[in-house]
Amino acid sequence: MIKSLTEKKGGTGVLGKDSMAFQTFIDEMKLVDIEMHNDIFTWNNKRGGESQVASKLDRFIILEDLMLNDKEMIAIVLPFGGPNHSLIQLEVQGIGTPRNIPFLFENISLSQPDFISNIGKWWLEDLNVQGTRMFLL
Repeated sequence: MIKSLTEKKGGTGVLGKDSMAFQTFIDEMKLVDIEMHNDIFTWNNKRGGESQVASKLDRFIILEDLMLNDKEMIAIVLPFGGPNHSLIQLEVQGIGTPRNIPFLFENISLSQPDFISNIGKWWLEDLNVQGTRMFLL
């Protein structure tokens, strides 16, 4: 769904009531449509010349309250990933240093007699840390 005619190239130059309702919904819910960095169009009909139509149909929309202070969020349109849609990727710039460290589990832990029972105990402990159970682990 496009929000405005600037999100469409070719085809009819009319903005439907559904598109206007979509923009109103975004505004009323205090949502932010993350800006596309390198292209605006994520869909096209794969035709050439006068018959080509392209639109911004794919997007990242988040709550305004979730915008991170001092962090820039941008959406990047990747090369076409299917018959007529591009993939998009969300990047949040300024969050620490990326590290490609995989999760490691040392089998030696299993040789400790109380390890398995301790996992159950530790899993249920209230650490006053917020997050998912996996984050807490």
